[in-house]
Amino acid sequence: MRNGEKIRFRGMSDEHPNTEPGDIIFILQEKPHAVFTRKNNDLLIRREVTLSEALCGYEFVLTHLDGRKLVIKSKPGEVLRPDAGQGEPFIKCVMGEGMPKAGSPFEKGRLFIYFRIMFPEPGALGPSELATLKDVLPAPAPCQAYNPEVDEVVHTEVVEMSEFGKKRTGRRLRLRQ
Repeated sequence: MRNGEKIRFRGMSDEHPNTEPGDIIFILQEKPHAVFTRKNNDLLIRREVTLSEALCGYEFVLTHLDGRKLVIKSKPGEVLRPDAGQGEPFIKCVMGEGMPKAGSPFEKGRLFIYFRIMFPEPGALGPSELATLKDVLPAPAPCQAYNPEVDEVVHTEVVEMSEFGKKRTGRRLRLRQ
């Protein structure tokens, strides 16, 4: 059943002498949910995972709409990525855990999981942790040679993508916090 769908009970309204009873009509109104978003028979949840969970595996318990508890786990060796390429978010799916299909209650849609990877805050990793990460993670691509005495060295700032292409006449660039 979908938002705005009508359920009609023919001939079930109040009865009066010498008249035919009318219909009772219910119009479904879907309420927003704190965890699930619905689109047709599919459900979507958003889940934050740590960088460690993204690299080493995740496991969490999700209480479904019907009260069942689902243990959702990554496959051994699976790595979550910040995006799926071309700016698309990284999304996983559990088949058959969406909403029941109309007229076929045993067939269900899919449960989509939108993963957001939480990276450590600036300064959260000390020199020894950074050294360990550099030892175990793949090496970065080699940097083209440069001379710091001649070439200009600059640092990057975090900004909002909405600032891209905007004219900066007298306005400051809006930095992300």
